[in-house]
Amino acid sequence: MFDWKSFEEFFGGKLPFMEMENGTPSESWVENYVQGVLKNIPTATNKNNLIKHDIFQTHNFVFIKIAIPKHIRIRDLQVSVSQNQIRIEGLPENQHHIIKLPEIVKSQESKAKFKNGILQIKVRKNNDDLKFHDVYISYE
Repeated sequence: MFDWKSFEEFFGGKLPFMEMENGTPSESWVENYVQGVLKNIPTATNKNNLIKHDIFQTHNFVFIKIAIPKHIRIRDLQVSVSQNQIRIEGLPENQHHIIKLPEIVKSQESKAKFKNGILQIKVRKNNDDLKFHDVYISYE
């Protein structure tokens, strides 16, 4: 059996985090330590969570439905689409919201419509075969 008393003496006294049960360290100190660390982590407030969205897809399209809260002016919003994400700008306090898309899309073939508090974005999937391009190798 390990001599915990000698271990503590080697490190200059009783270790504050190590509780003993029957001469062996209790596992509860790990739980207590982790809980103590978690309590001291500052809570991150993600202002990007001002809006919630749902994504669904068909064979050819990705649809994104975004519930816009009443305090957000819809006419202030701007929607931008890249190959793999959508960015919503114009939210309060100059915030923006990024939505990662489940598929590569054709960003130029996008439409957005606002009706009854819902912003719906329709984007065509890029079903084209991924093209490879030959790259010249120089030999030295």
